[in-house]
Amino acid sequence: MRFRRESSEEGPRPGCGSWPLRGLIVVSLGVLIALVVLVRPLRELSQPSSEPEVESPTSAQLVVASATPAGAGGPALPTERPTVVPSATPTPTATAPATPTPGPQPTSTPTASATPMPSPTEVPSDTPVPVATVAAQQATPLPLAGRVEQGAYASQVTGREESYRVYLPPGYDRDDRRYPVLYLLHGWPYDESHWDALGVDEAADRRIVDGTLPPFMIVLPGADAEGLYITTSGGAGSFEEQLVNELMPHVDATFRSVQTREARAIGGISRGGVWALEIAFRHPDAFGIVGAHSPALSANRAPSAYDPFTLMREPGVGGLRIYLSAGDTDWAQPATIELHQALDQQGIAHQLAIHSGAHRDQLWARNLDEYLSFYAAGW
Repeated sequence: MRFRRESSEEGPRPGCGSWPLRGLIVVSLGVLIALVVLVRPLRELSQPSSEPEVESPTSAQLVVASATPAGAGGPALPTERPTVVPSATPTPTATAPATPTPGPQPTSTPTASATPMPSPTEVPSDTPVPVATVAAQQATPLPLAGRVEQGAYASQVTGREESYRVYLPPGYDRDDRRYPVLYLLHGWPYDESHWDALGVDEAADRRIVDGTLPPFMIVLPGADAEGLYITTSGGAGSFEEQLVNELMPHVDATFRSVQTREARAIGGISRGGVWALEIAFRHPDAFGIVGAHSPALSANRAPSAYDPFTLMREPGVGGLRIYLSAGDTDWAQPATIELHQALDQQGIAHQLAIHSGAHRDQLWARNLDEYLSFYAAGW
């Protein structure tokens, strides 16, 4: 449309003032239409569709699913996105196994439940023990201890039962072997418990278990303090007959003893020491070893036939192993040394030991190891 400019001298035509307004309206409408046309595509690009798209994860999901976050020069999404990005609306049962709970879970640690730690003194049951170790354990005997039993036998000499104690060495019940026998006679006025109280069984246990002495039996005869032990000196009807003819056969029949002179010894303390010398000197065929510890020779009033100073001249005495001992302040020492000198003059081999001490239990208890070493030598 063309507009013709009219001269200002002409008066205004009716309706002409509305044309500029109309033109402004038309221009405004055109501008609005252009804006609408231009702006709508931008809104479509910037605003998501109202329908959900499963393949388009959120920015948070991209970080979790991608091992390398998108950078300025890299792609915004990883190539494996469609297979590793979870669904936009996952259910709890589907995501719980795939997404571990943050933080340590001690109860689910495999080593805590499958492999319990044993205590320091335990050996796991699945740890094999070498065959050589098992064989060594079975071949090595456990440390044992002997035992002391109380016994009795019927005596024709006294007309009553006489008591005794017997020490059976470690291992006595584990086999059927026979053992040498040591008869130990008590001092006066004691009984069969005297040597036991001194600790002879414990000393024997210790030496046998550590292997320094062979196993052997110890018999501790009992005797009436005011009976045959004191009132007789030997021969028929005496303590000698009671021991040799009654107690010894009972022991040999009851226990597994070696019944030879070489495997049989006799010893005693004080009055028992005198009895040991008298019995061994009179029966060298039954005993091969004799010991006298502080023998009460100075108090012995035996007839010559039963006196050790006389009996030492009998045939067979020279074949005995003889041991004499006393304390340096022992009242029995002088007579013990006198017998030692008499044996020397007779040419009979023997041993003499003078220990520190008096005629007391402490003297004999301190020297138990030496006594037992003498008796068991060669067994």
